[in-house]
Amino acid sequence: MKILIANPGSTSYKCKLYDSAELTVLFEATVERIGEQNAIYRYRHAGDSEVSATLPVADYPAAVGLTLSTLTSRHAIAGVAAVGFKTVHAKGVTGCVELTDDVLAAMEEYRLLAPVHTDVYVMAISIFKKLLPQTPLVGLFETHFHTHIPPEAAVYGIPYDFTVKHGIRKYGFHGASHRYVAMRAEKLFGARKVISCHLGGSSSVCAIKDGWSVDTSMGMSPQSGVLNAKRVGDLDPYALLYLMHKEKLSVDDAGKVLMSRGGIFGISGTSGDFRDIEASMQKGDARAALAFNAFVYGVKRYIGEYLAILNGADCIVFTAGAGQHGVLLRKRILANMENLGIVLDDTRNTENPNEGRISSDTSPITIAIIPTNEEYVVAKEVCAFLEGRTES
Repeated sequence: MKILIANPGSTSYKCKLYDSAELTVLFEATVERIGEQNAIYRYRHAGDSEVSATLPVADYPAAVGLTLSTLTSRHAIAGVAAVGFKTVHAKGVTGCVELTDDVLAAMEEYRLLAPVHTDVYVMAISIFKKLLPQTPLVGLFETHFHTHIPPEAAVYGIPYDFTVKHGIRKYGFHGASHRYVAMRAEKLFGARKVISCHLGGSSSVCAIKDGWSVDTSMGMSPQSGVLNAKRVGDLDPYALLYLMHKEKLSVDDAGKVLMSRGGIFGISGTSGDFRDIEASMQKGDARAALAFNAFVYGVKRYIGEYLAILNGADCIVFTAGAGQHGVLLRKRILANMENLGIVLDDTRNTENPNEGRISSDTSPITIAIIPTNEEYVVAKEVCAFLEGRTES
């Protein structure tokens, strides 16, 4: 049985074809800069070297069609048992479910909370419904990994009837990434209490115990928590109300500010990419330094909170683009935390291993880099879903 995992982004599309028996990757492809004349297409069949090309890719259907054309040169599309998606948010829906019209309607109900994510996934799902009308489409919702967060950590201080009526609570995101990190940290280091730092254009920190999230920095939406590239992160609600009043912003206007003009970009005024921020810092850009330091402070604060929640940790993991490659970022985040059992090894950190320990041998808490693999987690859950449906 083969499972195709589709992972759409705002201007990119990734996919992997898995053999369900061993969850080995048979084919993988990435399309970047969708909508441009110089889009980048990379793909690899199992056992072959990666092929890369620059070509026009007009839109999402073209990107999906391009990858399917390459895939079917080796694998019959009729052999794909399901297409899996790392879906984000839906009112009243979580876990691994078939993407029926009712589920899509539930996604639309919470669209305001994650508009960019919802739009690209709904688009990708609609494309596959047309291309593969007889193939089940299955989504693993990012919120599922966080369903073990206790009520006292999930509830907000609003009238409780609003909580019940509208489902207003902490949900958490990056679930597939944090889950993979937890699985890998246990295998590599025997870690049961893990603090996972998924840091990149979208960032969150997660406290994990015995394989499940018990708290996480993102709340009801992916717009909250630590600073993101262009998303604002944590913000006093009355600061927002004051801003809306003074700037005469509508709800839609405020949403655009919080989602596309905030975060690292909002503070620096130049970029939400840490590579650009660090380059600007080297040139003496004070606002870039402020953005960098504000992000560092936020991640450090959440690590401290989760050390208290977990009563210590076995392992702190850095993953995703900035987490995996940000040598200076990791060093600044973990500085002056020795009394909490966190001792970074500068040499190991600078060597920046693809995967492995970067803490000192004397550090009570292991610090590690683990590259995430969200598609693997989705594929694993989609296989279990299909097997369960067959048994029933």
